[in-house]
Amino acid sequence: MGTIYWRGRSTDGIWKSKTEAASFLELFKELDLEKEIINSYEYSVYDHAVLEKYGKTEDDVEFQNEDGDLDYDKLQAFIEQQPDLTDKELWELIMSRTGQAYYQTFERDSNGEKIEIDDADFDSNGKYMY
Repeated sequence: MGTIYWRGRSTDGIWKSKTEAASFLELFKELDLEKEIINSYEYSVYDHAVLEKYGKTEDDVEFQNEDGDLDYDKLQAFIEQQPDLTDKELWELIMSRTGQAYYQTFERDSNGEKIEIDDADFDSNGKYMY
């Protein structure tokens, strides 16, 4: 897989950031965990996306203990049993996290030029083709 080039900036253009990654999972981890650009202090962005994909929320009865409180072990067990998010799902997840980086671009190399990554760069299973 080729290099993914990400750039983001705030609406006023004062805040800017850029990074490169070899995969969308690596890019997600860099922007969420290391740079804290797309993170949330209220919940795990990745875990929340997995729950949303399967139509679940932390409030669902299956994730509660006998007292009706959230059982994090049950929640994590569910998340860990699911397949990883696809490259396309990670790309869309990163794009949706516009708190700091309202404007974002994703680019790849093509014949010595950088071109913007779009839907056509993913196969029918959501795997990035470059």
